[in-house]
Amino acid sequence: MFTTLNPAPRRLRHVFAAACATGALAFGTSAQATDLPGADLYLGAGIGQSNADVSASDLGVSDFDKKDMGWKVFVGGRFLSMAGAELDYIDFGKPDGSNAEVKYKALAGFGLFYLPIPVPILDVYAKAGVARLDSHLHVNTSSLTTRDTKFAYGAGVQLKFGSFAIRGEYEQYKVDDTKPTMLTLAFSKSLL
Repeated sequence: MFTTLNPAPRRLRHVFAAACATGALAFGTSAQATDLPGADLYLGAGIGQSNADVSASDLGVSDFDKKDMGWKVFVGGRFLSMAGAELDYIDFGKPDGSNAEVKYKALAGFGLFYLPIPVPILDVYAKAGVARLDSHLHVNTSSLTTRDTKFAYGAGVQLKFGSFAIRGEYEQYKVDDTKPTMLTLAFSKSLL
């Protein structure tokens, strides 16, 4: 389902929703939650490589598979030692080829599951959730814009150094005619 829409009002709603979710996470954490082992509230940012895999035969693109630099910001909470939640904003950059260019941006909500590893500075986790992906494909003189909310998943590993952490992460987003992925190196800061 492809439509051409004015993205400004929708982006404002996404930013507003992200701000509300961030506020709810920040103010919803009580002092008692900080006493739980593994409880945490954090902010972070990362940079990495995105991959655009597009097949839009109606525009003459049968196999577009290009990479670019992307970035992300995220806020999350870990309220149990093995479970948490995260809200991400991802900009996949602008992968382009000889006659095509793709722009992806996403707002995603994930549930995280941490493996029970007995090393306190190391976390290995899997994540799954939904993402609102905005994509814009430009081929020669034709353009195609789509917005869709679909399943997203990923996995990562994190090393903690006091209130700071470094994480490596892989994410994939499932949307009709496209499968963007992101491989990032991110830094986060614990707020608790």
